[in-house]
Amino acid sequence: MIEYIHELRQAKVLYILAMIGLAMTLDFISGVLAARYTRTFTSKQGINGLIRKMASLCLLLFFLPLALVIPMKVGIGMLYMFYSGYLWFELHSILENYQKLGIDTQLFQQFITQLKQLFIDYIKRK
Repeated sequence: MIEYIHELRQAKVLYILAMIGLAMTLDFISGVLAARYTRTFTSKQGINGLIRKMASLCLLLFFLPLALVIPMKVGIGMLYMFYSGYLWFELHSILENYQKLGIDTQLFQQFITQLKQLFIDYIKRK
């Protein structure tokens, strides 16, 4: 068990998971604020959002031990991709909530567009 935790720490996957947890919290708070601002807040939406966040977190945690079972560090690589993609969607959701609040997110949108283009260029070179 201790070797398992040590290997995950070495891979720094837990740091990405911590960033996802922080992004989930920020997304939920900004979502509640945006719903109140647009006057579309209902308890049903809030509870559904919490349930989705909890289910997502359980799924993310479920893949931690599976990543170590897959040989030759392929599982850790897959976990990085899965976690990075999920973090990307959380950040996108936060930006959407900020737009609903009337906050200008143009600078962040340009950054995301440039990141997408870098990624596309990188894949085309491979």
